[in-house]
Amino acid sequence: MMRRIMAAAGLAALLFAAGPVQAEVSFSDVSNEFWGVEEIHFLAEQGVMLGYQDGAFGIGDDVTRAQAAVTLARMHGLDMEQPQPVSFTDVAETNYAYSGIAAAVEAGFFADGTEFRPNDTLTRAEMAIILARSSQLNSSQPVDFRDVSSGHWAYESISKLAEHRLTTGYHDLTFRPGEHVTRAEFAVFLTRATEESFREEVAVLPQRAAENVYFPRVIGLDQAAQGRVNQILAEHAGRSVEAREELFARAEAEEDPMIAERYAFGESYRIEQKDADYLSLVFEGYHYTGGAHGGSWQAAYTFDPASGELLALKNLFPEGTDYLSIINETVSQGVTDAGFQLEFNDVFDFHGIDPATKQFYVSDQGVTIYFSEYEIAPYAAGMPSFTIAWEQFSVNK
Repeated sequence: MMRRIMAAAGLAALLFAAGPVQAEVSFSDVSNEFWGVEEIHFLAEQGVMLGYQDGAFGIGDDVTRAQAAVTLARMHGLDMEQPQPVSFTDVAETNYAYSGIAAAVEAGFFADGTEFRPNDTLTRAEMAIILARSSQLNSSQPVDFRDVSSGHWAYESISKLAEHRLTTGYHDLTFRPGEHVTRAEFAVFLTRATEESFREEVAVLPQRAAENVYFPRVIGLDQAAQGRVNQILAEHAGRSVEAREELFARAEAEEDPMIAERYAFGESYRIEQKDADYLSLVFEGYHYTGGAHGGSWQAAYTFDPASGELLALKNLFPEGTDYLSIINETVSQGVTDAGFQLEFNDVFDFHGIDPATKQFYVSDQGVTIYFSEYEIAPYAAGMPSFTIAWEQFSVNK
């Protein structure tokens, strides 16, 4: 039986014990490279969340609602000696977590009611609500994760977590509100909620411009820089909405209703780099207006995070760097190696990139040049891209 469902009160109390820990804490399953190591050690040293008797923290074990209540009560220093009594039918006064649950309910972290469901696993949506309440997070700006509609019961709380940089969701722009919360995840979220220094310095949050059209909004930069960045991104989203409206206007004029029903338009984005050097984002879109296949596109934006200025390709390199020759040589060799060919064995010619091209983005690996469909290769090749390492330009990043 998994450790997370052990019912022994003594062990449960150990896992969420209070009291300061004098020595630095270490756990057998938390390496120095683990993504939540600092937050886990912070809570352990505060005596808020400790580990198992075998020396592990249990990073992948689920957190129950009872454990969450006790942990929050300890983190916020609530009175668990004489809390107001609760009358949940499924929480007896002899339950190890009774005083923690009662204190958390009295503080308004959890709602009072008939049942508390102490042994149910905490979900990410429930976590958002109790953390927003316990840390008194406020937000007037909604955040639109793909899987959290404005009608979702935890929508406002999830938006608050994102707006305060506790979370940026997953790479596919989802929050996954129904997934269970692990001990490592809860430790990280709880620490970020109560200690701002642990939060993301800069967050990129999804915004919904229209059905199936999403664009990023950046928070955490200097206000002037942030305004410049977000204006450019919002303007791009506005153009996408206009393109979507034009496409579906064409669908309404389509004579064949079966073809019209297949018309589609969607756009999302991905983050290539987000640090003190660069903020590089790539929009990814797709549309279908009939025929054998639809069309895809990319549009990249690379910013200087300090100023919010949109960077041109030449801005990435020291003056005097022959970056065009380096890029063209790499792409030419890449085209040959890839063997981009047409039906009649013709190879698309590549004569060098436009020095003013906007078809680039950056990452830790280097500069990536990409091409549109059909630009240098047949449709089957998609949108070819070529990454040139920073070292090739004699640039250290």
